Amino acid sequence: MHNKILLFIVIIMFSANFAFGQFSFGGKIGGASTNLTGVGLKDFIPKQKMKILGGGIINYAIGNRIGIQTELLYSAKGSAYSYYEENSIRRGTVEVEQKLGYFAIPVLIQLKMGDKKSYFYINGGIVYNTLIHENFSGIITIVDDKGNSTEEDFAIKQTPAKEDLSYAFGIGLVANGINFDFRYEAGTKDVFRATDGEPKIYNRSFQVSVGYTVIY
Repeated sequence: MHNKILLFIVIIMFSANFAFGQFSFGGKIGGASTNLTGVGLKDFIPKQKMKILGGGIINYAIGNRIGIQTELLYSAKGSAYSYYEENSIRRGTVEVEQKLGYFAIPVLIQLKMGDKKSYFYINGGIVYNTLIHENFSGIITIVDDKGNSTEEDFAIKQTPAKEDLSYAFGIGLVANGINFDFRYEAGTKDVFRATDGEPKIYNRSFQVSVGYTVIY
């Protein structure tokens, strides 16, 4: 998978060189409303969490209408969720917070409207994510046969997938080097490698960022 992603980037950048384009470099920082979604989520209630993102931008302009943008980002994702659990030992509501941190490499095609320095754009492409840290914590509210409830903290042993390949699309504005970007990103790989009968869970995020780029 790594080789395919790198080959894809190289082909795009190599092709762009023949178009006599123009590079711009910069950085961005922003936030994301992240969540979990998937299939088979019976009694599974995900809640959105606010996360951070930021990193570098490399943009290759091909004339005034097309651009290819690659980014090197830290992208935090995850969610909080709750579900009801009942077995022979206990029953109650389980609340879990999932924290995931990724090194992300988006490769996006831009369609621009404007001139070289100031333009509106729509974009779309893929994002390669590799996991660099994770943390899971939870609280279970236990209800006994008499209706009394108690809370217990517990550690969660999960092994999230080390990689995720997402698709992304959005809109943005560049005004004399200042960048405003609004983007939706959806993961395509099951975060927890579900077995038969378990829900398949995927990353979702809506991202807002501001940045600055310089044309070379």
